[in-house]
Amino acid sequence: MMKKIFIIDGGPRKNMNTAQMVESFTKGVQDTSSEIEVKHIRLYDYDFHGCYACMACKVKGTKFHDYCGRKDGITDILQEAAYADGMVFASPVYYGDVTAQTKCFIERITFPWLSYENFSTNPPKKNIPSAIIYTMNAGEENQDIIENMCQHNEWLLGMFYEKPDRILAKSTKQVKDYSRFEFSEAMAQSHDQWHEEHFAEELQSAYDAGKRMAEKVMD
Repeated sequence: MMKKIFIIDGGPRKNMNTAQMVESFTKGVQDTSSEIEVKHIRLYDYDFHGCYACMACKVKGTKFHDYCGRKDGITDILQEAAYADGMVFASPVYYGDVTAQTKCFIERITFPWLSYENFSTNPPKKNIPSAIIYTMNAGEENQDIIENMCQHNEWLLGMFYEKPDRILAKSTKQVKDYSRFEFSEAMAQSHDQWHEEHFAEELQSAYDAGKRMAEKVMD
């Protein structure tokens, strides 16, 4: 039976940094095992919201302990992803955090697994490997701020999955031609330089993380 790794992609652009990191991660999985299906879900393609606080997952005797009972554009995805063998969340960093779409999905997939009786966490499958891919405008000089954000998100996901593997792409190239936009020349040059010198290494880190997750899933 095929194993499944879900990549929940909270990035809006289909061919920029986050998309390329996801592609590299996927290749790492596929080069490791032909017995794993990678399902790439682009959240910007779906019409959905965060948790509605409807409490359907907290009703006594509910059938929604494993997945969110609210019906919208990601209902079927949430139900299938609840039983994934590996979970990856990929997002650009906007205003110091993952995108709103990524946060909404995390709310919806994990809240049913939190008990309000004893505050235990009860995902339908235990010890599932996870990862977070962050792509960001922030450079080396801003990583103390980014670290706080990463630790919070990884603490949250770590309640339901194995502690996430962190993959970073820093000082990302935000546009292909900076001359068309209102960017400072220094900023454009520094991002172009970082991209030229380091993005291949960052893509490799995503590839390596894909291999690591595939090995865990098949272990």
